[in-house]
Amino acid sequence: MTDIFQANLAIIQSRWPSAAAILLQQDIDQLDAVLVTGANQTISVNGIQLSSRHNRMAETQLFLSTLPAQAKSATLYGFGMGDVPFVALDEGRLTQLKICILNPAIFALVLSYVDHTPWLNHPGVMLELQPSQKALYQPYMVIAADLELAADENARLRDLLMYQLNKDYANSKHSSDAPEIRQRFAENQSFMQQDPDVSQLKQKFTCETAIVIAAGPSLEQQYDKLAAISQCIERPLIIAVDTALKGLLHHKIKPDIVVSIDGAISEYHIPVQQSHDICLAYLPRLKPAIIRQWIGERFNALGSSAFYDELAQIYPDKTRLYTNGSVIHPAVALAVELGATEITLCGADFCYVDNKSHAFWQDFAAASNDKDTKTWANNVQKTAKNTGHWLINGAGQKVPTTLNLRAYLLNLESYIARHDGIKFYQSSRAGAKIHGAPFREL
Repeated sequence: MTDIFQANLAIIQSRWPSAAAILLQQDIDQLDAVLVTGANQTISVNGIQLSSRHNRMAETQLFLSTLPAQAKSATLYGFGMGDVPFVALDEGRLTQLKICILNPAIFALVLSYVDHTPWLNHPGVMLELQPSQKALYQPYMVIAADLELAADENARLRDLLMYQLNKDYANSKHSSDAPEIRQRFAENQSFMQQDPDVSQLKQKFTCETAIVIAAGPSLEQQYDKLAAISQCIERPLIIAVDTALKGLLHHKIKPDIVVSIDGAISEYHIPVQQSHDICLAYLPRLKPAIIRQWIGERFNALGSSAFYDELAQIYPDKTRLYTNGSVIHPAVALAVELGATEITLCGADFCYVDNKSHAFWQDFAAASNDKDTKTWANNVQKTAKNTGHWLINGAGQKVPTTLNLRAYLLNLESYIARHDGIKFYQSSRAGAKIHGAPFREL
């Protein structure tokens, strides 16, 4: 424990005793940390520099430039080398600054080598070593290095920050003004007019309990139980996403409803020729061929996002199901629309379980003679091993994932949080731990 750390800690103990207690528990000797020197000095942890080594002042001004021009109060997620609080408070750019630490061990390391007493004594500073994992304070800045080095207990907050930082870019790829989207909507106009709204499914199904089946790899662990449940006279409503259907039918499980929304879905993903006695709930981005060839009854809806606002003016009576990136969202929303007050999630993994992306698909690919199919399966395994992103599963283990899967998980958790009158459960610990959906066996 250095003299500099003692001086920093004395102020923290005085102002934020709970934060000081956390810092005293950190073992900085376990960090792979080295001093890096360029035009400026910084510290590298696990090969990631906490700040620029070329021009730390310019980097700090770049972070501050992301705030609204008139902002006098802000939140800093991460800490880097601590340049932001020094500059922002010393220059009077901010009068109040909340600092949310993403990795206490790295914070303790920096406090051991840099005198931070000037800003620690500033009356406008607030320090959180156990920041909220549910919502972001506004406005805020994010230190990029700290996102990469976030502690496990802050994985959800890291994911929330990554989602917000990438949201505008991700949404730019899904504009309703895109010519191909407008063409697809036009191609499906007759289906939207002729097929009934999903609310009409209430005349076929009344349910208090529902099983919503996604296509995550953990679904493979549930096939036997689902097959047994599907044969019961008194059973929950079974709603499946489109990409889960192939594996379900192979294992003699016929869902009541299949939900499909993605314009890229083809007959390879969804076996329409086996859709007897299965209802299709679709959104108007689906390929017309899939809708046309569906053998069972068809129902449609619109999504809740702004993407569907223009169509909502054309079809004002259409139900708007929650949509936020994944087909699991409208599938869950449909269960709620049909009256379910207890929903069990199967295959809702949001990660690569056993280096797989989907239940059944890779086993199907392994048995296939199609070269493209085998190539796809091999690429999935490579992606799973090299994605660089992870989340915590229901067993408390790190599992590889991707940015978009983490976003889908956060959006589902947000939906669950807004429906506190409905009980949600997840049926496997192998996939992501879903906040608001405790584990329960099928």
